[in-house]
Amino acid sequence: MIVTTSRKPSRRTRSFAKALSRFLNWKYVQRGKMSLKDFKMDQLCVISEIKGNPAVMNFFSNGVKKTELLFTVSNIKKVEISCDPVLYIGERYNFFSAVPKNLIEKFDKKPYFEKVIVEKGSELYFYFRKQLVFKMRILKIKQIR
Repeated sequence: MIVTTSRKPSRRTRSFAKALSRFLNWKYVQRGKMSLKDFKMDQLCVISEIKGNPAVMNFFSNGVKKTELLFTVSNIKKVEISCDPVLYIGERYNFFSAVPKNLIEKFDKKPYFEKVIVEKGSELYFYFRKQLVFKMRILKIKQIR
């Protein structure tokens, strides 16, 4: 998956996009003047902003918009994150596909993971080595057909 931002993003939006891509082992691409057609990838996530804050994620598959996610984010910290796998604790919001389906059953044993996403209600907490990297509140998810 490639993560990029809308045109002329704020610092906060750029830092969120970088933190999210590092956390989920996705590739961050600085957009610049590129159009979405210039991304030759079948999976793309574009982060847009409202009033200078990251607020909308659009997920594209093969150039077609599939999902729109409205959210708020807080506590974005700069942390050097390793490329280890991610443990996702929760059931509603695994749209990041951070955890492959075949591993979900194995979480009963709870091995140690450095990167953990914890779902509490409509909020997602992203932890690295038990330190909160950022918190995301999901406001609305819209599936596009």
